[in-house]
Amino acid sequence: MDFESTGVVILLEVRPLGGALQSVPDDLAPVQDAARRMLASPGAGARWLPASEDGLAGQMDVEDVAAALPLLHALRTSLRQDPAAVPLGITAGLGIGGGVEASGLAGAAFRSLDQSKRPGTRGLTPDPRINAGLDALFRTMDFLETGWTAAQWQAIHHRRSGGTLMEIGTDLGIAYQNVSKRLLAANYRLYCEVLEGCSRLLS
Repeated sequence: MDFESTGVVILLEVRPLGGALQSVPDDLAPVQDAARRMLASPGAGARWLPASEDGLAGQMDVEDVAAALPLLHALRTSLRQDPAAVPLGITAGLGIGGGVEASGLAGAAFRSLDQSKRPGTRGLTPDPRINAGLDALFRTMDFLETGWTAAQWQAIHHRRSGGTLMEIGTDLGIAYQNVSKRLLAANYRLYCEVLEGCSRLLS
């Protein structure tokens, strides 16, 4: 089956990881406020439509298919850039296609995720062959993210923003060799390859 990728709909929910909501409720409000601001200003070619009263769940419409996963990655790393903050995760279901079809696929992808476990990612297109490849790549991406420490999330956020190892080390007050060690331990190069593979399939 051939189909034309005319856009991506992402149904997503931002929520505290583990017992964060119960254990440190006073510290939760600032990070939730930051998440709302990030979602409300996703950048050119993307539009956020909140579906919950707290504004932390809803639909993100992305015009450029290739931009959808980098946008999701940017949101996740921005939420986790401060090791001292309450950790927030994003559960995301992506639908790739045109108009109503993409929304329906996004809903099916989101519902397929186990909401009782850590946040994950699923994506669906009208093509079952592509879906099989996407599923394997998304599971790999989720597996890698699950293993990242707070320090690795921080280094990855700075690396995504374009900083060199030396610049990141200066910003974080550590040796650039330690930045490299964090990225290597996180298998960040492999993660980027998986991210690129997903984007190619979506396109």
